[in-house]
Amino acid sequence: MRFLAKNIVVTGGTSGLGEAIVKAFAGEGAHAFFCGLIDSEGKRVEDEVRAAGGTATYLHADVRDDSAMRELVQRATADGAILHAAVNNAGISHSAARFADHSLDVIGDILDTNVMGVWHAMRHQIPPMLEAGEGSIVNIASILSRSGAAWMAPYGMSKHAVLGLSKSAALDYAAHGLRINVVSPGPMQTPMFERALEDIGDDMEKFAGGIPQSGPADPAEVAKTVLHLASDEALSITGANFIVDGGVSTG
Repeated sequence: MRFLAKNIVVTGGTSGLGEAIVKAFAGEGAHAFFCGLIDSEGKRVEDEVRAAGGTATYLHADVRDDSAMRELVQRATADGAILHAAVNNAGISHSAARFADHSLDVIGDILDTNVMGVWHAMRHQIPPMLEAGEGSIVNIASILSRSGAAWMAPYGMSKHAVLGLSKSAALDYAAHGLRINVVSPGPMQTPMFERALEDIGDDMEKFAGGIPQSGPADPAEVAKTVLHLASDEALSITGANFIVDGGVSTG
């Protein structure tokens, strides 16, 4: 129960890795405040957490909306509560195409969600953590944050940006008790992964990053690394990028 009675914020917590993270935090005693856009899924996760004896609060909030991220953090810090940790997981992908064939609309949507969504969230998460003199932020990137991304240039670009902004922010606040790290998963058994396979059909050349020999990961296993970084067990870790990919990117 590393997070007993602690307040945690998770963006994109209604499915996939985000859902696993919400449930993992709640399972260790946290009150997980999480957001998403599909209210039926948000209520489902909330109900499942409560049925298991945990505490979670869903808010309809779009990470592209700065004011919505402010409201999410305000709910988690109401009545002077401390924001102990935040996980910025919300993100979208896109159909596979070569670099010059991606439309500007697709690129704009990817950057607004995957990059500016993290920026908006952190902009409101950092001040209460500074006031408390401590806090941990974990941003979710991808194994494509450190390599080229054939057929997936906008997505790969966005995850490089998440890594870059996280490392910069880690330097800005390392002396103030804040830790900011990145978890870069490989393929996971999530709805996004299923949609990617449907998009490319049998043409696995278009699956950027590859699939590990052990198959796509269980999101609950990746969530364990996220919780470790958010916990007091990782007090000396900041500005790091943890690759959790079953060895697919080794070498």
